[in-house]
Amino acid sequence: MNKYFALLLFFLFFSFSFSQQVKVTGVIKDSETGQPLEYATVAIYNPSDNSVVTGGITDAEGKFSVPVQAGTYNFSFEFISFKKQFLNNKTVKTDTDLGVISLLADVEALQEVEIIAERTTVELHLDKKIYNVGKDLTVSGGTVSDVLDNVPSVSVDVEGNVALRGNENVTIFINGKPSGLVGLNSTEALRQLPAETIERVEIITSPSARYDAEGTAGIINIILRRSKLQGLNGAINANIGHPLQAGISGNINYRTGDFNFFNTTSLNYREAPGESTTETEYFNGDDPNTFVDEYRDFDRSQKGLTTNTGLEWYITDSASLTTSMVYSNSKDDDLTTNNIFLRDNLGNLTSNYTRLENEEEDDKNIQYNVNFDKQFNNNSQHKLTFDFQYENSTENEYSYIEDAIDERVATLEDQDRILLQTDYVHPFSENSQFE
Repeated sequence: MNKYFALLLFFLFFSFSFSQQVKVTGVIKDSETGQPLEYATVAIYNPSDNSVVTGGITDAEGKFSVPVQAGTYNFSFEFISFKKQFLNNKTVKTDTDLGVISLLADVEALQEVEIIAERTTVELHLDKKIYNVGKDLTVSGGTVSDVLDNVPSVSVDVEGNVALRGNENVTIFINGKPSGLVGLNSTEALRQLPAETIERVEIITSPSARYDAEGTAGIINIILRRSKLQGLNGAINANIGHPLQAGISGNINYRTGDFNFFNTTSLNYREAPGESTTETEYFNGDDPNTFVDEYRDFDRSQKGLTTNTGLEWYITDSASLTTSMVYSNSKDDDLTTNNIFLRDNLGNLTSNYTRLENEEEDDKNIQYNVNFDKQFNNNSQHKLTFDFQYENSTENEYSYIEDAIDERVATLEDQDRILLQTDYVHPFSENSQFE
């Protein structure tokens, strides 16, 4: 009896071991620069017939994690314009870390391949949706407003107002925090930021405790690009369009050792002419009906400067300290000419007059930031952050109305904001985390 019982236990254990699922992890990097390769492909094959068992792709840090049944497999690692690398007859019985896989650039392929654009991809996370912008030609030379208008569930109207799932009561963050890049007037600020500065857009419809969200619709978190290349590098972009809009932007990074200096600056000018027609009928019990026709012409222009400069100190491989300063300055000039015609119930003109409204708006924002970021166990999601921000925003609006009675209106706004924040995030699994 004991013999049969032991045999039964053996087969149960053997069956459990055979079906045990493990994880194969690692990092894929460029062998020359040491930079991680995002979206590199990992494929796992059955060595008996070379059929594909499973696979995966790397994240922004070049890391991959592929679940597979315990066993012996062949592995391949590849990335566009790099030579494919193989690892054959590798036995995995438990969770296995393959370490760093370095890929060599394929010189012949690089001479033949020209990358025109990168497709915008979508990632679904526990608390948000992430849209990796890539080099989308549809927004090339555009602004952040153009990028947001291409993001599903986000819309931007002709005035530049942003709505999330139809609700304009949305909070906009830059790099996870309120920012002087947005300030009091987010509409104009988003029109000043060039699209090329964006790495990804995060849509958070149910913000957790670590987000100070004022908007009921949710949060749109814009993550700006930061170069990881060593040495001096940068780029300049210019654009022009009709109706007249022109802009030039540039970014520069100088990374050496444990320090990285960065700056992004943009200048832009745009005009937004327009016209509208309104017909109104007024009813009166004693007098004949009267009609009012209004013809409006709009002549609007906006110019602005935005700059973001800072210094990063990579204290260790898992800890960094960043200080930065953001400054933006924009000016709007709006002239509205309203021609009004009064008519009787027969359509005869009884009187007419012209109403002029000239409006000027000056926005200035300056913000200072200090950020400390510590990651644990080589996991970018398991981290501790400290943030300090000081921001001053001013919005001065002056309007002059030329009518039967002239009006002058001045609206002055000044806001100071100090933010001290500490966040700790500890993911337990793909579906749960502690904040």
